[in-house]
Amino acid sequence: MKSIVPYQKLTQQALPKSMQGYVSVTSKGKKSIFSRKSPPKSAKAFHATKTDLKEARSALESTGVQIVAESRLGFAIAGPPQAFEELCDGKVVTVDRLMHAEGGRERYVTHLDIVGDKQPSMLGHGKVKSSKMKIEGLLIERPRLLQSIFPSPIPPFVDQFHLRVPDDIAVGLGARKDLLNGFMGEGIIVSMVDSGQYAHPFFAAHHYDVLPAKTVVTGTSSTKDPVGHGTGESANIFAIAPETKLQPIRATDENGNLVGAIGGFLLAKQDSPAILTNSWGGDGPYPPTGPPDTYDIAWAAEIIDAVENGIFVVFSASNGGFTIEPQVPGVLAAGGVYMTGDLEMQASNYASGYPSPWFENVIVPDVCGLVGLSPRAQYIMLPVQPGCELDIFESQPSPNDPNDDGTMANDGWALFSGTSAAAPQIAGIAALILSAKPGLSSAQLTEAMTKTAVDIHTGRCHPRFNYPAEIGHDNATGHGLVDASDAVQYALDHF
Repeated sequence: MKSIVPYQKLTQQALPKSMQGYVSVTSKGKKSIFSRKSPPKSAKAFHATKTDLKEARSALESTGVQIVAESRLGFAIAGPPQAFEELCDGKVVTVDRLMHAEGGRERYVTHLDIVGDKQPSMLGHGKVKSSKMKIEGLLIERPRLLQSIFPSPIPPFVDQFHLRVPDDIAVGLGARKDLLNGFMGEGIIVSMVDSGQYAHPFFAAHHYDVLPAKTVVTGTSSTKDPVGHGTGESANIFAIAPETKLQPIRATDENGNLVGAIGGFLLAKQDSPAILTNSWGGDGPYPPTGPPDTYDIAWAAEIIDAVENGIFVVFSASNGGFTIEPQVPGVLAAGGVYMTGDLEMQASNYASGYPSPWFENVIVPDVCGLVGLSPRAQYIMLPVQPGCELDIFESQPSPNDPNDDGTMANDGWALFSGTSAAAPQIAGIAALILSAKPGLSSAQLTEAMTKTAVDIHTGRCHPRFNYPAEIGHDNATGHGLVDASDAVQYALDHF
């Protein structure tokens, strides 16, 4: 039976420092506007006297509430949650309500409500505890949505050479629709643990299926992505497999710090998705001074358990980092290949590549996706939350790069990549294969991609490792650049 998505649900997100509301002052007509079952034909009976308005203003301000504006009926107010709780002798809580939003997309929007034994059940409606305040009732503002599309669902044009989603990524990785025999990832769920997922109009315009994000860190919003990384990199999945379902997992705190990555991985694993993609990792000395420490051993066991549970796990090889995640046997490690406008290819000098010193016969990466070059890998134009960290950072020069990406700091688009892009690209190819050949194991999915990858034999990986790309399997690019259509055909022919 198809599960029903709840219209609204109580959440435990952090309350804002200040709230917006409205209070209706005692009406001249002696009948409260809140007692009506339909809007009045005239508002005159609900005007307040000047005396009552003055008394209500004084009472409100004494509780720490600010009067934002005044009408003949009442006041628009603002104040901390504690002031609203004091007014109503209740508790302010957060509620997510499903709404039709940008570009016709349905998404959850966080509302505030006041609850308590004497409070009305209607969302956002509060009953003031004292009738002496000359106030009939209180409303907490319900969020409204702009009736226009912002940011634009269409990427901006900039001078710097770059790839665009979805078409350029699809062409570069052999995922054009006419090559895939109708297999587009339909019905395959891909979980992605990252910085969050913003409802960018890009996703709605392309009719991509993004499920409501789940959060790990208490008090964070499921609709926000303060970094922009998760939102942007997830577009790589749909560029390859447009009919997949994406389950985002936000593992960042309120400031965008990735403090819940392991928790996010376990939360995703709990749902048993077909594919679990991760564009993050740690970093340690290379070569290491000894075997993995206790922390890495325990963490690796959780990753191994996901693989043993039948989940296809993808991790970024890292951008010059050395970390346990992509080395774990059974994980597909995603490295980087740079493709020019003439379709010439070389190893990305932004991506890590090395033989694992901890696991026998493991080379990071296994295969590669499309990744830019040093110093910043500004290569793929990706949608982000307007004004987020990446929107600002990529639009400005950095200490090691005098060039910006040509976008604005609040336009909801940024030029970036890294092996963070390669992992979701490869996750998308896995979804294509599974839609063509359901039930394949992680080993079979890996075989289909490694056996059909395009061999790369020019360039070098990140200078920290400095391995050259060579003919055949190498330490810089593994088996080479993935090819979606050939991988799907291999699965159909061999499994």
